[in-house]
Amino acid sequence: MIMICNVALILIAAGVAADNLVLAFVSGNDMAVFKLARMENPKSTIPPPHWLLILGLFFIIQNMVLFYGEWFGLFTIGVLKGEQQLIAIGLLFSMSIRMLQELKTKNSTAKQVLLSTRQFLEIGLGTSIYVFAFGCALNWLNLDHRVVILALLSLIILFLIAGTLLGKYHFKKTFKYLNTIAAFLVMTGSILLIIELLKNNIK
Repeated sequence: MIMICNVALILIAAGVAADNLVLAFVSGNDMAVFKLARMENPKSTIPPPHWLLILGLFFIIQNMVLFYGEWFGLFTIGVLKGEQQLIAIGLLFSMSIRMLQELKTKNSTAKQVLLSTRQFLEIGLGTSIYVFAFGCALNWLNLDHRVVILALLSLIILFLIAGTLLGKYHFKKTFKYLNTIAAFLVMTGSILLIIELLKNNIK
């Protein structure tokens, strides 16, 4: 059971981490546009955008949000009166549904060259909420989740780099494909957890 649950959690972690593709893709796209503008006008005094710095700070924020999610999950276990596993799985499954609903909006972002500050903050906040919820669910499931946390943080870095490269070289189809897979990874992991919980209760 534990191994299947860990596999399911890593699938969900991959889906949550891939939610960072949107901001990374737009940042990479912006870098490419800025480079082209500089080639056309070398004397331009417009400073380069600090997207890499912003994405680095964004990773640090998500790391902190994950910690707070874990702390909140640990703090509230006693309040849930033994139903924490069921609530955790329900939370993760609802995340997958929400991510599927957001697919159209995320994929349309590939057509934009720049995001406004408000759009950037909205997308960043949405992704951080998923990370927070995932941190809560890890503690509510009452499993040894150190490997899952390391996997999540590693995958966040991977998808930030991958998204930036996809945006820089305008791989829009690959970006949309990965976005779609990410949402289904969260749903697949949630369904695996539901099956394992049902099997465990039947026994």
